[in-house]
Amino acid sequence: MGVGEWAAFTAAFISGANIIVTAILTRNRDRTSWSREALSDTLVALLEASWRSSDAARDRFELGPQPPDPTAAARLEDIVQTAFGELRTSLTRLRLFASESVGAAGVDLLIKHRELRDGQLADHPALLDTVAAARRKLIQAARRDLKTD
Repeated sequence: MGVGEWAAFTAAFISGANIIVTAILTRNRDRTSWSREALSDTLVALLEASWRSSDAARDRFELGPQPPDPTAAARLEDIVQTAFGELRTSLTRLRLFASESVGAAGVDLLIKHRELRDGQLADHPALLDTVAAARRKLIQAARRDLKTD
């Protein structure tokens, strides 16, 4: 083979290698982008359920042990229970996309919500504080995963 043929062969080889490398990098970038978006969406759903549960528990506490409207109290307790179920579902999804530290923080938040759900009404203010602390811990861990901190 002459010099021209070697040059053409080398150019074709480099071009092919460039295409392969570009395809791999683009696929990895797309996968990373999709994973970040899925993690963000899951975190938002989990945090919305957490806030909904906390708000309902706080409202239930404010009604007192003998609420004037028992149906309102029952409705708030149902909201806490429903939000807890949403938390569990979101946590399952979160553990698929997030690091171990984010998953552990999510589990801790779920445990704090379970303690709130099952706790005595008189203990709700202290339990709400522990839920808020667990929620902050989850947000901090997620920011590290998403590299926004």
